[in-house]
Amino acid sequence: MTASAQRRRPSPRFWVSLVTAILVGIIVWQAWPTMLEAAESLSDVDIVVFALLIPVQLASFAVTGEVLFSFLRGRGELHGMHPLTAMRMSLEFNFANHMLPSGGAAGIAYTAWKLNTLGVSASRGTLAQFARFAVTFVSFSVMLAVSGVWLILSGHGTSTVLWTAAGIGALAVVGTASGALLLRRRRLLHRFAGVITRVGAWGARLIRRPGLIDPVQLVRFVDGVHIEVREVTANARSLVVPFLWSFLVNALDAGLFWVALVAFGIRPDPALVFVAYGVATVASMIVVTPNGVGAYEVVMVGTFVAGGLPADTTIAAIVLARAVLLLGTIVFGWGFYQHSVATAHAPRIRTKGTDRMGRPRTLP
Repeated sequence: MTASAQRRRPSPRFWVSLVTAILVGIIVWQAWPTMLEAAESLSDVDIVVFALLIPVQLASFAVTGEVLFSFLRGRGELHGMHPLTAMRMSLEFNFANHMLPSGGAAGIAYTAWKLNTLGVSASRGTLAQFARFAVTFVSFSVMLAVSGVWLILSGHGTSTVLWTAAGIGALAVVGTASGALLLRRRRLLHRFAGVITRVGAWGARLIRRPGLIDPVQLVRFVDGVHIEVREVTANARSLVVPFLWSFLVNALDAGLFWVALVAFGIRPDPALVFVAYGVATVASMIVVTPNGVGAYEVVMVGTFVAGGLPADTTIAAIVLARAVLLLGTIVFGWGFYQHSVATAHAPRIRTKGTDRMGRPRTLP
């Protein structure tokens, strides 16, 4: 192939941007009937209260990023990051985690790549995300247990809601414990790497790109994750601050739907809202559609109705809220995501002893 032909050949960044644009288009197309249905209910909503969804969603994005960044700072990374840089990265990370398919795997890979442009190793960046999920699931289980106890004491909890809460809480605990066990067992990690290598080799043959997966590099990566896990468990204090932030993450995410219901004149028990949010979140992890479009709304509304809320008004509130939140995720994150993919740009982190471009200062 000549040099001019190679220059005309689209770069991998072009294909990633194109695929992402197609995925976003599919998501909007799938959600379009929901958006139209939501628009019809605008006349019944208190717009001033409903507008609070925007700042609460932005706060949720920022706090979710802070769980990740606080863990990395505790490990000696990303010191001196400007708050606006952190906010920007939080927006694009949330876009990648919610909009890309593969059950969150694509979002994890993207976030690890982005962190690597800031000098964070792939193994440490990946473990930081696992740690974020772990502390968020643990705090989620704690809040779910408190919500269940409150519903029992207040008499607002039906047997369906309480058993659902118990099942979801148990699933979160088992999932977190299983993940921690896997990451601590080097032999299991190597077996997992072997499975990934075989699947990757099969996929590479399909697209005629043999050698796309390097098994040696993959084993080194999982070994790096294993070493990071051992270091973190030996010094668990690095998880304290992320764990505390994760409570706020769960509260804000569930609070989005409390705001939506209040905007429609319903004042639900916050404990019921949290249970419905938890059930819908787990459902969205199982369903293959990006952001759980379709299943999330059905499961959440079903839980609310089982808890005694009026079906028609609840459907309108949840459908409208999901449409707005989906649009917010795309609007606030897609631009930053596309910029990073198209330019492979790493935000500069200014620290003491460096200039505004992140280079070491030199004495005159």
